[in-house]
Amino acid sequence: MARSVIIIDMQKIDKNEILISTAKSAFSLIPFAGPALTELVFDYNGRIKQNRLNRFIELLSDYFKDNSTDTNIENINTEDFNDLFESIIKKVFTTKSEEKVKRFRDILIKELNNPSEETQLTALYLDLIDTLSEEEIIILEGYSNFNMAYYTRLDGQSKLESELSELLEDFKTKEFLKSDENLQFAIKTLQDNIDDFSCLKESLSKFTEARYYNLTESKFKFYKQRLFSKGLLTDEGIDRIGIKGFEMMMITDFGEEFINFVKNK
Repeated sequence: MARSVIIIDMQKIDKNEILISTAKSAFSLIPFAGPALTELVFDYNGRIKQNRLNRFIELLSDYFKDNSTDTNIENINTEDFNDLFESIIKKVFTTKSEEKVKRFRDILIKELNNPSEETQLTALYLDLIDTLSEEEIIILEGYSNFNMAYYTRLDGQSKLESELSELLEDFKTKEFLKSDENLQFAIKTLQDNIDDFSCLKESLSKFTEARYYNLTESKFKFYKQRLFSKGLLTDEGIDRIGIKGFEMMMITDFGEEFINFVKNK
């Protein structure tokens, strides 16, 4: 009779509690480090997660206090938003980056007010924010200046410079052309174009330097390689004379979409 009572009582015990109890007992058998490991897994680790969640809730609360009239609260009840919220909470638990927590907050609010149609793409963006370091996201944002339009214009510079050189040569050697206003206008237009892009190149050059991001050259190159491996940057230095690998990078269309998603708070 007593044996049957024990069986019934065991069935009422929560399975998670049994696992936790078993794990605690196992840790206690470890000499010296046992109690410390038990506290780390079951006490300290839990407090960290709770603090991270509390911080995220605090950031959300601050936003809602200041923007209550601008928030589309009805979308909270949608299935997509619930899935997004659950995914973000899981990521909040595993990050110690304040900046990432803020990014997750901003994305949650953006999706609440203006839900994305491509939910799978949103999930991919969240994974990228979770896996990329803050330095990598900042580097990618810097390289958003170096897109297809930039490199198309860069490749056209040599042609413009060649055209300008020919016009200037004609202007110097052919006396009758010196009074040609159309030629003078063409020379000025070409020169202005070349000068404008040279100024643009100069102003953007800081984004290609490791010191701008407070990184060593090796760490900077490593981050660019990581962004390349994830399809966010491409190496435009290939087949260019005098250019080393990963020295001349261009943001991909996917990289631009990701950065726009992150920036569109």
